[in-house]
Amino acid sequence: MFLDSDVRTVDEQQDVPFPDVGALRMAVLVLARRLRYQIAGDDVSSTETAVLGHLGRCGPMTPGQLARAEHVQPPSMTRVIELLERRRFVRREPHPTDGRQVLLSRTAEGDAFAEASRELRTAWLRDRLDRLDAADRRAIASATDALARLAAMP
Repeated sequence: MFLDSDVRTVDEQQDVPFPDVGALRMAVLVLARRLRYQIAGDDVSSTETAVLGHLGRCGPMTPGQLARAEHVQPPSMTRVIELLERRRFVRREPHPTDGRQVLLSRTAEGDAFAEASRELRTAWLRDRLDRLDAADRRAIASATDALARLAAMP
Protein backbone atom coordinates (compact mmCIF):
# COMPACT_ATOMS: atom_id res chain seq x y z
CA MET A 1 0.00 0.00 0.00
CA PHE A 2 1.33 3.44 -0.95
CA LEU A 3 1.06 6.41 1.34
CA ASP A 4 0.76 9.91 -0.05
CA SER A 5 4.32 10.54 1.16
CA ASP A 6 5.57 7.59 -0.95
CA VAL A 7 4.29 9.02 -4.23
CA ARG A 8 6.69 11.45 -5.87
CA THR A 9 6.19 13.63 -8.88
CA VAL A 10 8.65 13.57 -11.74
CA ASP A 11 10.21 16.83 -10.48
CA GLU A 12 10.73 15.35 -7.01
CA GLN A 13 12.30 12.21 -8.50
CA GLN A 14 14.93 14.34 -10.23
CA ASP A 15 15.96 15.73 -6.85
CA VAL A 16 16.86 12.27 -5.53
CA PRO A 17 20.67 12.11 -5.44
CA PHE A 18 22.44 9.10 -6.92
CA PRO A 19 24.28 7.46 -4.01
CA ASP A 20 27.68 6.76 -5.58
CA VAL A 21 28.34 8.16 -9.04
CA GLY A 22 32.02 7.26 -8.73
CA ALA A 23 31.26 3.58 -8.21
CA LEU A 24 28.89 3.58 -11.21
CA ARG A 25 31.51 5.33 -13.35
CA MET A 26 34.17 2.77 -12.45
CA ALA A 27 31.85 -0.19 -13.03
CA VAL A 28 30.82 1.12 -16.45
CA LEU A 29 34.43 1.91 -17.44
CA VAL A 30 35.78 -1.48 -16.39
CA LEU A 31 32.91 -3.35 -18.04
CA ALA A 32 33.30 -1.34 -21.27
CA ARG A 33 37.05 -1.94 -21.31
CA ARG A 34 36.64 -5.67 -20.76
CA LEU A 35 33.98 -5.87 -23.49
CA ARG A 36 36.17 -3.88 -25.88
CA TYR A 37 38.89 -6.54 -25.64
CA GLN A 38 36.51 -9.30 -26.74
CA ILE A 39 37.34 -9.21 -30.46
CA ALA A 40 37.72 -11.80 -33.18
CA GLY A 41 41.44 -11.15 -33.76
CA ASP A 42 44.41 -10.73 -31.45
CA ASP A 43 46.21 -8.33 -33.77
CA VAL A 44 43.37 -5.81 -34.19
CA SER A 45 43.45 -2.81 -31.86
CA SER A 46 40.48 -1.40 -30.00
CA THR A 47 40.76 1.77 -32.14
CA GLU A 48 40.60 -0.28 -35.33
CA THR A 49 37.58 -2.14 -33.98
CA ALA A 50 35.92 1.15 -33.01
CA VAL A 51 36.50 2.55 -36.51
CA LEU A 52 34.86 -0.54 -38.01
CA GLY A 53 31.97 -0.02 -35.60
CA HIS A 54 31.52 3.60 -36.68
CA LEU A 55 31.53 2.62 -40.33
CA GLY A 56 28.99 -0.11 -39.64
CA ARG A 57 26.66 2.20 -37.71
CA CYS A 58 27.09 5.39 -39.74
CA GLY A 59 27.94 4.16 -43.21
CA PRO A 60 30.73 5.63 -45.33
CA MET A 61 32.77 8.37 -43.65
CA THR A 62 35.76 10.51 -44.52
CA PRO A 63 39.04 10.00 -42.66
CA GLY A 64 38.51 13.37 -40.98
CA GLN A 65 35.05 12.36 -39.75
CA LEU A 66 36.49 9.13 -38.36
CA ALA A 67 39.31 11.00 -36.62
CA ARG A 68 36.81 13.35 -34.95
CA ALA A 69 34.52 10.47 -33.99
CA GLU A 70 37.42 8.60 -32.36
CA HIS A 71 38.99 11.74 -30.84
CA VAL A 72 42.35 11.13 -32.50
CA GLN A 73 44.54 13.30 -34.69
CA PRO A 74 44.26 12.81 -38.48
CA PRO A 75 47.78 11.32 -38.81
CA SER A 76 46.87 8.66 -36.23
CA MET A 77 43.66 7.87 -38.11
CA THR A 78 45.65 7.57 -41.34
CA ARG A 79 47.73 4.79 -39.77
CA VAL A 80 44.60 3.02 -38.49
CA ILE A 81 42.99 3.23 -41.93
CA GLU A 82 46.12 1.82 -43.57
CA LEU A 83 46.10 -1.16 -41.19
CA LEU A 84 42.41 -1.79 -41.86
CA GLU A 85 43.00 -1.57 -45.61
CA ARG A 86 45.84 -4.11 -45.40
CA ARG A 87 43.44 -6.49 -43.66
CA ARG A 88 40.88 -5.75 -46.37
CA PHE A 89 38.39 -4.58 -43.71
CA VAL A 90 37.80 -1.17 -45.34
CA ARG A 91 37.89 0.28 -48.83
CA ARG A 92 38.31 3.80 -50.17
CA GLU A 93 35.84 5.26 -52.62
CA PRO A 94 35.77 8.67 -54.27
CA HIS A 95 33.63 11.23 -52.47
CA PRO A 96 30.55 11.92 -54.64
CA THR A 97 30.69 15.73 -54.27
CA ASP A 98 34.25 16.57 -53.17
CA GLY A 99 37.02 15.29 -55.43
CA ARG A 100 39.63 16.03 -52.73
CA GLN A 101 38.02 13.60 -50.28
CA VAL A 102 37.56 9.86 -50.07
CA LEU A 103 34.91 7.88 -48.28
CA LEU A 104 35.77 4.79 -46.31
CA SER A 105 33.37 1.91 -45.93
CA ARG A 106 33.50 -1.61 -44.56
CA THR A 107 34.14 -4.52 -46.86
CA ALA A 108 32.54 -7.95 -46.58
CA GLU A 109 35.64 -9.03 -44.61
CA GLY A 110 35.19 -6.04 -42.28
CA ASP A 111 31.52 -6.90 -41.82
CA ALA A 112 32.41 -10.52 -41.00
CA PHE A 113 35.07 -9.45 -38.48
CA ALA A 114 32.67 -6.99 -36.81
CA GLU A 115 29.92 -9.62 -36.61
CA ALA A 116 32.29 -12.25 -35.17
CA SER A 117 33.51 -9.73 -32.58
CA ARG A 118 29.93 -8.76 -31.70
CA GLU A 119 29.08 -12.44 -31.19
CA LEU A 120 32.15 -12.89 -28.96
CA ARG A 121 31.23 -9.85 -26.84
CA THR A 122 27.63 -11.03 -26.52
CA ALA A 123 28.72 -14.53 -25.49
CA TRP A 124 31.26 -13.10 -23.02
CA LEU A 125 28.64 -10.85 -21.41
CA ARG A 126 25.99 -13.60 -21.39
CA ASP A 127 28.46 -15.90 -19.58
CA ARG A 128 29.14 -13.24 -16.91
CA LEU A 129 25.44 -12.47 -16.47
CA ASP A 130 24.67 -16.17 -16.09
CA ARG A 131 27.15 -16.32 -13.20
CA LEU A 132 25.23 -13.66 -11.23
CA ASP A 133 22.42 -14.50 -8.87
CA ALA A 134 18.82 -13.83 -9.87
CA ALA A 135 18.60 -10.57 -7.90
CA ASP A 136 21.65 -9.11 -9.66
CA ARG A 137 20.33 -10.19 -13.07
CA ARG A 138 16.96 -8.55 -12.32
CA ALA A 139 18.69 -5.34 -11.16
CA ILE A 140 20.75 -5.17 -14.36
CA ALA A 141 17.73 -5.96 -16.52
CA SER A 142 15.69 -3.22 -14.87
CA ALA A 143 18.53 -0.70 -15.31
CA THR A 144 19.15 -1.47 -18.99
CA ASP A 145 16.65 1.04 -20.41
CA ALA A 146 17.84 3.82 -18.09
CA LEU A 147 21.48 3.11 -18.96
CA ALA A 148 20.63 3.23 -22.68
CA ARG A 149 18.97 6.63 -22.19
CA LEU A 150 21.98 7.83 -20.21
CA ALA A 151 24.38 6.65 -22.94
CA ALA A 152 22.32 8.39 -25.64
CA MET A 153 22.52 11.80 -23.96
CA PRO A 154 24.73 14.34 -25.75
